[in-house]
Amino acid sequence: MVVVGFGIGGMGVAWHTSNLVKDSKITVIGDERPYVRHKLRLIPSGENIFVSTRHLESNGVEIMEGKVVKIRREQKEVELSDGSRVQYDKLVLATGSNPSELEVPGEEMAHGFRKISDVEIMMDMKPSTVIIVGASYAALHIADAAISLGAEPIVIVRSRLIRRSLEPEISQLLQDELSGQGVKFMRGSPREIRKEGVLLDTGEFVRGDIVFKAAGVTPDVKLARECGLNLFEDYAIEVDRQGRTSDPDIFALGDAAIFYNPLTNKPDYGGIGTVACIMAYNVSKALSGTKAALRIPRYQKDVFHNSIHISSVGFTSDEAKKAGFNPDRIDLSGRKGWGKMAYLVYCKDTKLVLGASALSRGESVGQKLIDVMQAMLRRKTIDQIPEILQ
Repeated sequence: MVVVGFGIGGMGVAWHTSNLVKDSKITVIGDERPYVRHKLRLIPSGENIFVSTRHLESNGVEIMEGKVVKIRREQKEVELSDGSRVQYDKLVLATGSNPSELEVPGEEMAHGFRKISDVEIMMDMKPSTVIIVGASYAALHIADAAISLGAEPIVIVRSRLIRRSLEPEISQLLQDELSGQGVKFMRGSPREIRKEGVLLDTGEFVRGDIVFKAAGVTPDVKLARECGLNLFEDYAIEVDRQGRTSDPDIFALGDAAIFYNPLTNKPDYGGIGTVACIMAYNVSKALSGTKAALRIPRYQKDVFHNSIHISSVGFTSDEAKKAGFNPDRIDLSGRKGWGKMAYLVYCKDTKLVLGASALSRGESVGQKLIDVMQAMLRRKTIDQIPEILQ
């Protein structure tokens, strides 16, 4: 097996397969040393975010630094940028994603925040003001990094923070909390990016030393597209529930591929680490000959400035409505284990649990969200989870 990608999905599938498929020869190829991507913001504080590969190598996994530039399906080989080729019986694409383009004049002057080199650009510049276009988790990570460097972060928000994962009230509370920690927020969308800053659609010009884009991600499907694999809606790699692509000898997972939402049983896109981890396990089980696959919920949690905890699982009420449900909410704010503000989302018609999101100060709310996740996957109604709602 050859795995393309050093991210959490690529490393995960190598680890699971080395344990599940005895006597397998596994090679993982990546163009960066393995590290924890969501910890990029901690580099300015001096934290070492690199991940050791010794546990993989002790299981016989070969770690190869290099960039795969082509897949030859007929020859069952990948070609690297130095011209070398590696044969495979099974190929796993864990190529991840890239920051989405802003599609405005001057877009090329905006930096992404997906690689160590992106953080180094910020550190080398020593900016006093950092402009961040977007309202994603990554946008807030960039703000964290900027504050660590003594810079003022200005986050340009089109609608609200982390809209797909948080209820509107929690988005606003998160913004209020971060504003108290030195993050400045401005409403609007970029019309043009210039060397001196960003022109907004409101007509206001925001001045800053450097501009970062964090308005979502786009799956890296270049290799998949060029070798003729099927793409879902010409966006992410199309796979089955065990990660098989349109070529039975090629699998895909993580940010590069779709997954199946357990609430709708329809294709969805995650772009988050928890999804990549479960997909990696499912691919490994497929390679071991097992037909079953774990269901994959959207689950996220994060901490900002060491004190502001946020967690989310499943659908928000807005996302549930878009998916065809008739949603309602239960306000759990202040209840034990739920933190400062929390809402559980359920379907009015069936009372099935659809998701939850929460924010707390200095207290992890992750366990409650895990309980909700289990209730979702087991198709429980709100009447069946009194212990969660206490």
